Amino acid sequence: MKKILNEGFSLVELIIVMVLIGILAAVAVPRMSNTINSGEEASENGVLAALESAVEMYAMDQVVENSSRSYPYNPFDHMEKVPQGYTGENSVLDEDGEWTFENGQWIAHQRNDNRRYKWSYNSNTGQFGDRVAY
Repeated sequence: MKKILNEGFSLVELIIVMVLIGILAAVAVPRMSNTINSGEEASENGVLAALESAVEMYAMDQVVENSSRSYPYNPFDHMEKVPQGYTGENSVLDEDGEWTFENGQWIAHQRNDNRRYKWSYNSNTGQFGDRVAY
């Protein structure tokens, strides 16, 4: 007499596996989103640090050349390498990853999730403000 072997998974086993995958996805997706946001924030911080450095180098050059400290109107103009996505002055942020210098006082960036942030810039003092969502 032949013995029939049941091969494969039962319906209960398949449902349990699907529930476990759902739980893992529910935990992983928010963490991945937070990681992406942290990465974009770190990238913005890097660009701002490069802008601050460029502004200070410009100011020191002005001290040497003119014996007076002054700061550039547009800090992007004095960077060794402008960030990818820089679109110039007063351009509209309409694509992910774009940077612009607005109205002589704001540095603006659009993130990949379409959120926009800006930082104030004072060309009289060379100071940058905090990140503000808009």
